[in-house]
Amino acid sequence: MKMLFGKLLLLSMFLCTAFAAFSGTVKGKAFDAKTGEPLSGANVRLKGTKYSTIVNLDGSYVLKNVPAGKYEVEISLISYKSAITQKISVTETGISSVPDFKLQTDVTNLNEVSVTGSLDKKSDNAVRNIEKKSEYVENILSEKTIQLLPDVTVANTLQRVSGVTIQRDNSGEGRYAIIRGMDQRYNNTLVNGIKIPSPDDKFRFVPMDVFPSEMLERLEVIKALTPNMEADAIGGSMNLVMKSAPDKFILSGNLAAGYSELFSDRPFSAFYHSGINKQSPAEINGNNYAASASNFPLSNLHFYNVAAPVNTTLGLTVGDRFLNKKLGIIVSASYQDFYRGSNSEYLIQSAQPGYIPAGNTPAFTDSYNRQYSTQTNRIALQNKIDYVFNNKNKISLFNLYVHQNEFQSRYTPDTTVGTNSSATSKSVDVEYRSRWQIQDIYNATLQGDHQLSNQLKLNWSAVYSIAKSQVPDMATYDFNANVLYNAAGNITQIDSTTYGTNMTRTWQHNSDQDYAGYLNLTYTPMILKTAVEFQGGGLYRQKTRNNYYNTYNLKAINTTAIPFHTIDQVSLGFSPATDGTGNVTALNANSYTAHEDIAAAYIQTKFTVLKSLQVLGGVRAENTQQDYATVMPVTFDAKNGTISYVDVLPSLHLKYGLTDNQNLRLSYFKSISRPGFGEVVPYSTPGEEFTEIGNPYLKHVRADNVDFRYEWFPGHADQLLLGAFYKQLQNPIEYFITRNGGPSALFIQPGNVNQATNYGLEAVYTKYFGMFGVSANYTYTHSAVTTSKLLYHYVAGRGVVTDSVSQTNPLQGQANNVGNISLLYKNPKIGLDIQLAFSYTGDRIAQVSQFYNLDTWQKPYSQLDLSLEKKLNKNFAFYAKINNITNTPNQLYIKAAPSVINQQFAGGYEIPFQTSNSYTTVQRDIYKINFLGGFRYKF
Repeated sequence: MKMLFGKLLLLSMFLCTAFAAFSGTVKGKAFDAKTGEPLSGANVRLKGTKYSTIVNLDGSYVLKNVPAGKYEVEISLISYKSAITQKISVTETGISSVPDFKLQTDVTNLNEVSVTGSLDKKSDNAVRNIEKKSEYVENILSEKTIQLLPDVTVANTLQRVSGVTIQRDNSGEGRYAIIRGMDQRYNNTLVNGIKIPSPDDKFRFVPMDVFPSEMLERLEVIKALTPNMEADAIGGSMNLVMKSAPDKFILSGNLAAGYSELFSDRPFSAFYHSGINKQSPAEINGNNYAASASNFPLSNLHFYNVAAPVNTTLGLTVGDRFLNKKLGIIVSASYQDFYRGSNSEYLIQSAQPGYIPAGNTPAFTDSYNRQYSTQTNRIALQNKIDYVFNNKNKISLFNLYVHQNEFQSRYTPDTTVGTNSSATSKSVDVEYRSRWQIQDIYNATLQGDHQLSNQLKLNWSAVYSIAKSQVPDMATYDFNANVLYNAAGNITQIDSTTYGTNMTRTWQHNSDQDYAGYLNLTYTPMILKTAVEFQGGGLYRQKTRNNYYNTYNLKAINTTAIPFHTIDQVSLGFSPATDGTGNVTALNANSYTAHEDIAAAYIQTKFTVLKSLQVLGGVRAENTQQDYATVMPVTFDAKNGTISYVDVLPSLHLKYGLTDNQNLRLSYFKSISRPGFGEVVPYSTPGEEFTEIGNPYLKHVRADNVDFRYEWFPGHADQLLLGAFYKQLQNPIEYFITRNGGPSALFIQPGNVNQATNYGLEAVYTKYFGMFGVSANYTYTHSAVTTSKLLYHYVAGRGVVTDSVSQTNPLQGQANNVGNISLLYKNPKIGLDIQLAFSYTGDRIAQVSQFYNLDTWQKPYSQLDLSLEKKLNKNFAFYAKINNITNTPNQLYIKAAPSVINQQFAGGYEIPFQTSNSYTTVQRDIYKINFLGGFRYKF
């Protein structure tokens, strides 16, 4: 039996060897005959045989183990002319190379209507072509790339773009974008090229997490401005190009569910919000109304636990063309409901540092162990309707509406640092907070494109936009507790009382409304046998910003301390003698109305010289008129304000075509950044850690910008971009921790410094090797700003003094090193896409201090994510996204050793949360892993 088995094994090995010996390999490539782009996904087969395969992303294909003989290689692809063949001979153990296939597109011409577009405007190939032909420096993500990324919001998607980092919220989700080290204030947000207002109560920049990424056709980050663009973008412009009406019927949808691992260790904390009053007692009854405790229901301070909450997302898109292809309509909708959060550790700095054992020794007042539980549900709707009258006239109407609810519970045990705490006893203040924020953005844009003659073209837009935010009845209460510990560090006793119990109720809402008109006229004559393009036009925008803020502070009115059980059992009331607000609404400068009128005009020209050098240059002028009026009395300093300025902003952009797929670019442009409306109002508002105050004397920022870039687009998604940039800012705005009163009165206030520089290098590389690919980018950025700081120290003969010294630091938010790398696997034959994405952001200043060497820094942050999509059949696919695989914490620190700080304390007390003796950790946020999986449908 064993001998028979051995013989069979030898026979099978012989047959396999013989088969291999008399078979060969067929290799080749397939391209678009006109563009030279690889035809990934095209079908390749040996005619009359079972041997077939799919063209890879780089245009290559391989057929293995083909028996020796003569064959016809056949290739076909939808939207290209019928299959073509080539004859080959396969030799024994040889490799047969097939001449390149070059397929012609199958174009059907319309008699009366000309619809301009790409065969697949959603692809990487399409956006590479846009980047190559662009008149300015930009980076673009295609719809297909966005779909396959591990991200579900535009904010998180932006971190994949070269030179872009994101600022995260307290649940670890991206919210704002920092471009080339320039803080979010230095960037603007466009939708289809139109600037939109912000729902933020103080700033102009738009929170990018309100936009679901699935709504986009592509995402553009524009890094060099031309005269026909709005000038308030020193870092760059983020242009969200939404889906446009298709050439034929489309229907697609998706449904997914997921989970945050954070809530496997603790429950999600929720609160009841159905009974929340959206208006304060003063709004309902008038500012002179004397509120009582009965005006403040406690339902939103009743918290309950939710075990293993499920995240969900749902999307739908449908579109078609009608009336002989003249009328195009598309409608898209997205719904997302996510449960996120964090476990956080905080140290709160004192407004006054110590001078023992050395000058400017950090001092802390409190340590927090804080838990966030945040439910975010967002709805996004958009539609676009276009009508093509003929090949010279077209109009379109675009509507976008995004709505986001954020329900956040916050639990904070607040331990006093040093003074009332020791190794065995800690004085703790326990705080609970519920917060509901509602954000809305609506934009309606009516546009027209008209070819008035062979040389004259007119484009216009009429725009209405409004952004709103509302925080109705943010409720907070706290109570005192004394916690005793044994030698092992375990709690032995908790003594909690209502003594010192406080409750705060805050209402805030704002709106930002725009009416705008855009006009662009393009004239293209022939001058010296060269087509020269002249363009001129401008815009006018009228903006109205309203903000309302009101807060009430209630205290326990018990005469003696009693054990604390629930907030319902505490007698609360107003104490006007000790509480300045009392029970009647106090006037607050954060309640104001502001107006802004911007009138802009530009002229630019574009022409080509020396056959390959494109020159685009011109000048833009913007006139800004602002005013604001607070509700404060006439005796209040800066109750009203008026601001006016004019900026003349030249630019020049050179693009030299080395070859058909290689460019050199050199750009210069001048740009500006306006302060936020709330920043110039003399408000004072309690923040997360510090009280925020405005600065009515804040100036706007101007900047000179230079860009240089080499570009190579060898085909399909492949690209190599190497660039450098330089920016010089006049009057840059930084946020400073400052004092406005006694040592414990700590404030954050915006202020101007004289000048700052910012420069760096960028590299982008994408390359596919058959079914495998790598996409990487790296940005080095260096900035410098010199400010005056305080040094609080002891000097022999002078005692304890405060001196003013100069310090040079990077700009707030700027990281020296930023990079992304993605490993890609795309197998068109089995319909499988896998992406492992890694992003890295180096250390950067998170908060500027007024004291020398006491800035708060963010430690380097890295995140590893995974996404995949598997096609199940012609219409359905399964997809999955896994975020933060390595569970990277967000950490803030001060460059001072904990051992030095601990010398200030008696009784052996040491500041908590420390893991290193070389720096002091002041905040650590843990987010954990998030999972999402679901199905896509495409008709």
